[in-house]
Amino acid sequence: MDEETLSRLLTFKNDVVLAIRLSTGQKMILGNNIVLSGKLSGKIASFILENSKKIEKPEVIDFNGEMIYFEPINIKKYLDSIGKELSDELITLKNFETMNIDEIQVVDARSPKEYFEKTVPGAVNIPLFLTEEHEKIGKTYKNEGKEIAMNMAAQIIQEGIKRIVFESLKLDSNKEIIVFCARGGMRSQSVSTILKLLGFKVKRLIGGFKSYNLSKKHEQNHN
Repeated sequence: MDEETLSRLLTFKNDVVLAIRLSTGQKMILGNNIVLSGKLSGKIASFILENSKKIEKPEVIDFNGEMIYFEPINIKKYLDSIGKELSDELITLKNFETMNIDEIQVVDARSPKEYFEKTVPGAVNIPLFLTEEHEKIGKTYKNEGKEIAMNMAAQIIQEGIKRIVFESLKLDSNKEIIVFCARGGMRSQSVSTILKLLGFKVKRLIGGFKSYNLSKKHEQNHN
């Protein structure tokens, strides 16, 4: 399951159907006879939507010679199965939202620019990369490729550890630390590792801020 699809599934409360276009890997999530997520359009999107209404088990259906995979997903069972497979270092959005805010400290590992634009209420910013560094890595990734960008990121992290440690020491060591980044990937993992080495109790939020933000938008649309 790719990270984007995972983050979307974590935001739904009712059962859905996942459809995958096997020739391209494009995905759609459908529920209540509507498209909940996905960029497909035209006849193939209509075909997927119509067939999703009668899917009861995983199956592949032919659409003009192209194979479409359908899978019904029981959200409760899905989240329960994820919870059993996760290590103690990871936490689902569902579990995060039930935690006592007085017993945790939320850390946003994204850049200061991302943090000030929007974050989880009460979160403090301990960025793995400063804004200029994050933007430079992004441009390098786009223009020169992943390997060069990752080498640059590693060098920046090495130089920035002293800053991260200094900022981390301001955290309350009696509280459990919940770390997130944009999608729950490398930035939150790196900051979590540093915090663990400093002796903090740490968990990473699956799906990161994207998962959290999608959940809030979903709630607003249904209120």
